[in-house]
Amino acid sequence: MDERIGEFPDIDGLGAEVEIEFFPGSFPVRWDQCGATADFFASYFSRMPGSGGDDASVQAEVSNAISYVLNEVVENAVKFQRGGTITVRVGVFEGDLVFVVGNWIDREALEALRPRLQALIEGDAQEMLLQRVEENAANPESGVSGLGFLTMITDYDARLGWRISNPEGAGDRVHLATMARLPIHRT
Repeated sequence: MDERIGEFPDIDGLGAEVEIEFFPGSFPVRWDQCGATADFFASYFSRMPGSGGDDASVQAEVSNAISYVLNEVVENAVKFQRGGTITVRVGVFEGDLVFVVGNWIDREALEALRPRLQALIEGDAQEMLLQRVEENAANPESGVSGLGFLTMITDYDARLGWRISNPEGAGDRVHLATMARLPIHRT
């Protein structure tokens, strides 16, 4: 099985690519490490030529966008991880900064997640964000925020996509790669 939801082009040969791999089975990944990972990439890529140059306010804006978006994607990977590794890959593709975070999830989680991902791609993100905020305010004990991806789309103009694959021997797990593209690389 190789399924794509949303925008997920073949991205072999990202420019200025950096990749980190976590091994949660050997060394558990904590929430603060998600933020530290995002901040590392934000610091690295916000200083790239074409991403703000010497303008401190533009550089800070780019850094904040990278940090927020990547932190959300990495946190989701950690939250839903079911064995295996988590990879974080960042690079430049067609003038955008691209994040690809891969992790393993179980099929049951995928079946619950798939319609939510489809709704994100097909729906009006601004309308969905307002609806989610109202739902969370009406029921703060629900424990389901659902604001991260919507905020990426509405506040940072991120384009999202997912690639689901089922390599042979994976058992009841599938590999989920989440891609977020930020239009911040200026040439």
